[in-house]
Amino acid sequence: MKIRSTFLSLLLLAAPGIGVADDIHPEVSSKYSIDLGVFFPDRRATLSAGVNSREGDKIDFADEFGLEKHHDVFALDFGWRFGEKWCLSAQYFETSGKAATVLEEDVERNDAVFGAGSSVQVSLGFTLYRALVGRSFGDSERTDFGIGVGLHWLELNAAIAGDILVDDGVSFSREAVSADAPLPNIGAWYKYSLSPRWAFRARADWFSAAVDEYDGTLLNWQGGVDYRLFRSAGMGVAYNSFHLDAGVDNPKWYGEVDLDFEGPFVFLSVYW
Repeated sequence: MKIRSTFLSLLLLAAPGIGVADDIHPEVSSKYSIDLGVFFPDRRATLSAGVNSREGDKIDFADEFGLEKHHDVFALDFGWRFGEKWCLSAQYFETSGKAATVLEEDVERNDAVFGAGSSVQVSLGFTLYRALVGRSFGDSERTDFGIGVGLHWLELNAAIAGDILVDDGVSFSREAVSADAPLPNIGAWYKYSLSPRWAFRARADWFSAAVDEYDGTLLNWQGGVDYRLFRSAGMGVAYNSFHLDAGVDNPKWYGEVDLDFEGPFVFLSVYW
């Protein structure tokens, strides 16, 4: 309901400018833009956590513990064109989930044995913040493409709780890991005004590096179209794919994480 109310409020703000007076879609020509929408990804999360090495057992949160694979995610994109050729973009999305299951067989995690027949609860949370500064190389009013460098801030936490088997019976145990860090990235984008009403856009972000306690690869790409409803607002749909494969080495977590989010992104655009 909150997302729907926000959509309607933004449309009402844009309504006084109804009509398409310009020949170029504002996705290409506007100074500021905001995309507010919902990401509907298929989610896959596999993690491992070891005590003295990265050789801990891998945990598939969906297959082993029933964590929902399909999950709605709120997402926000912001763009600012400053100067003739320079721009700043920022993105945010957050996802979390919980699940409970009754184990059909014993599951061992870091010397803790969750016994068959016991109830186990799992939780997973992931947050992404991203900013990128780039330069446009387009030489046409209808085209905008460029490259830039930026920074991600990733936050990840996961937990498993339930009854474990011990020498003198059964005891409750909770295993939890968390990590957060800034990571650099290289980004590129392409936008094309098909008409005053329609625009095509695509972007990709990538890094593969070792930074402090992290090493791994991140790849995120998106492609879609934006339809202009009013002078200052429109709506669109895109396909978004996000993949993170990283090793973590810090006091809270020594292990690996493999995350995939892939699916449609439906959004409302406001530009001015």
